[in-house]
Amino acid sequence: MTPEDLDDAEARPAPPRYPSITRAERAHGRRLAAIHDMYRAELDGVAGLLAAIRAEMAAPGALVQAVCGMQMTRNFRLFGTACGRDCALLQNHHDIEESWMFPALAERGGAPLAPVIARLRAEHEVIHRLIEDLHDAARALRDAPSADAFEDCAQRFAVLDRAIRSHFGYEETALEEPLGALGVPI
Repeated sequence: MTPEDLDDAEARPAPPRYPSITRAERAHGRRLAAIHDMYRAELDGVAGLLAAIRAEMAAPGALVQAVCGMQMTRNFRLFGTACGRDCALLQNHHDIEESWMFPALAERGGAPLAPVIARLRAEHEVIHRLIEDLHDAARALRDAPSADAFEDCAQRFAVLDRAIRSHFGYEETALEEPLGALGVPI
């Protein structure tokens, strides 16, 4: 599976429906979206930091001076730290889903929910590869700051950001009813 596959809504299995789901159960299922909102805010923060770094690179003066300048170096290091922290948090989130939430859903939801869970696990693998790619780019940026290294890092972040947002949207939609109707704690 590739990051582009996460944009193919037709390839994502539809979840089973639970016609007798109550308002309280549906609200319970929506808690996953509230958790994801925290990660979206973190992604927004990293995107803002990227924009701030890019704006400094566009400031008057030679690019070499900007890259070698103390403020730019601090910003590159800060970006690597912010990215590393956010990626670690997302990894923990996926570990919790993989180790606890998905097995409970599989046990309680049976065969009708199995294709959805398999797809979500496969999407986690794609996102984890993208996180590793971004880690590599952030380390390269930290070790040898340059305009090219920054653009590589920014591009990898953009791919990861898009993949995460697409994954979260699918996961929230696909699991809202099952989480509530099957009483799986979040």
